[in-house]
Amino acid sequence: MSFMIRIFYFVFLSVFLISCSAINSSQFFHNKKEGAGNIASENSYKTGSDNMSKMDNISGEPFLPDFTLKNLYKPELSLKHAGIFDKKLDIDPEVKEQSKYDIPIVVTERVKYYLELYARRYPHTFQKWLNRSYKYMYIVQDIFLKHGLPLDLACLAFAESGFNVSAYSHAGAGGMWQFIESTGEIYGLKNNFWVDERRDFEKSTEAAAEHLKYLYENLGDWFLAIAAYNGGYYKVVQGIKRYDTKNFFELKEHRFLYRETENYVPKFIALTILYNNYMKYGFKVPDTSPLVYDKVILNQPVNLYVIADRFNISVEKLKELNPSLKKPITPPTDGFALRVPFGKGGMVKTALAEGSPKDFLGLKIYRAERGESVWKIANKFNTSVYEFKRLNGINYNRIVYDRIVFVPNKKLYTAGYYDRFLREVRPYVPSVYIVKKGDNLYDIAHRFGLSLNDLLAMNKGINPRLIHPGDTVVVSKRTEFDYVRVAKNGSAKYVVRRGDTLWDIAKRFGTSVNRIMRVNGLENAKLMPGNVLVVPN
Repeated sequence: MSFMIRIFYFVFLSVFLISCSAINSSQFFHNKKEGAGNIASENSYKTGSDNMSKMDNISGEPFLPDFTLKNLYKPELSLKHAGIFDKKLDIDPEVKEQSKYDIPIVVTERVKYYLELYARRYPHTFQKWLNRSYKYMYIVQDIFLKHGLPLDLACLAFAESGFNVSAYSHAGAGGMWQFIESTGEIYGLKNNFWVDERRDFEKSTEAAAEHLKYLYENLGDWFLAIAAYNGGYYKVVQGIKRYDTKNFFELKEHRFLYRETENYVPKFIALTILYNNYMKYGFKVPDTSPLVYDKVILNQPVNLYVIADRFNISVEKLKELNPSLKKPITPPTDGFALRVPFGKGGMVKTALAEGSPKDFLGLKIYRAERGESVWKIANKFNTSVYEFKRLNGINYNRIVYDRIVFVPNKKLYTAGYYDRFLREVRPYVPSVYIVKKGDNLYDIAHRFGLSLNDLLAMNKGINPRLIHPGDTVVVSKRTEFDYVRVAKNGSAKYVVRRGDTLWDIAKRFGTSVNRIMRVNGLENAKLMPGNVLVVPN
């Protein structure tokens, strides 16, 4: 009898403990589950469920995460960890109710594929992205909040670049948000000799927010807006008109969008789930800290090496805070906002106001014209021809195209960092052809795989009818990316060079030979140097 009593007591106690656990669990997740009913299957999203329509509203009250500079929004850290190397990866949709999303989360087989890809096959890649994201996430979310955008859209930067501000694609897209140059210009992002503002984490995020808002306001659906961000607005509009649907998943079934775009939305959803639940998927808390800084508005150019030396700041830190700079010198225009480590802004501002501009530059900036003598420029500024050529990467005696040159300061090249500064400030050195008897510009252009227009653009001021033996002609001023011009529809325009084949070009841009031939109306694979090809995304 006593044995049966003990069994009854044990069963009763077990039931009681389980009930308590269930009560605590329900209380623990109560706040998370409220308003978090935006988890859906592909089918429920297609039918236009009430939850989807409520969440898909840009004018609604934005989700405000609890984060500050010191306490960023983090996923729920007290969830039971599911190791990424377990035999079975837990990607059941119900677990995602433990986190709150402010965009629809639709779990499809392709979403599960990307969860598996980043959580099990390439966990180190996502961990690296996660670490990097913590430098910028509060900045991105703050800007998106200001524009009234869902904060989960910040996870697009994982899909675009892994939060890499210095990333460039094979088609010339740049920065954290991978703007092509023409789209960047629409939103005010400059790309010139001094800066590429697509790499500026604040300005490019402002541009991304404006672009995403524009896409959503015109397409009315976040998945379509995200698809258009990747594949182009007009491509998505064409699909909507052709198949009479404003549902991304239905459009996807028609195979009208680019393959990359079809995969882009599921990838974004998977990365959003991973970011909001990274501890559950076995990832570590990021080992980086948010970027905190002061801004100093300049009315003169400054040298990062001089600033670093004067105020005990590492050059690497200044570059990290000012990634848009192409040279370790700020532009010679008023209004550039130089970021310096938090707490240093006041002393830098005071020193700049009290000192001489030349004390913070360490060299002179001069706009040289084609044909100017290198010796005369060096003599004008009382420097040596050798140092002038060395600093500017010049190996000829006359300036061969209009350009900005730097005149060295003797004080600068006695400093220990001069050699390193030289490597950074020296621009790309162009190849030059010496004109021979019987040459003409058309033949020269053809010889180097250029069109006549390209050659003339690289040699402004030259008269094609008046070239003489001994004249210098720039024939390869351009870098690899300069041979790629971006078309309005988001595809790339590529200038064919001598030795190029369609297979090489297709491989370089991640597309197929058949697609290039179809888009350009080519009947065979024969190419002529100087021809311009449209390379589809």
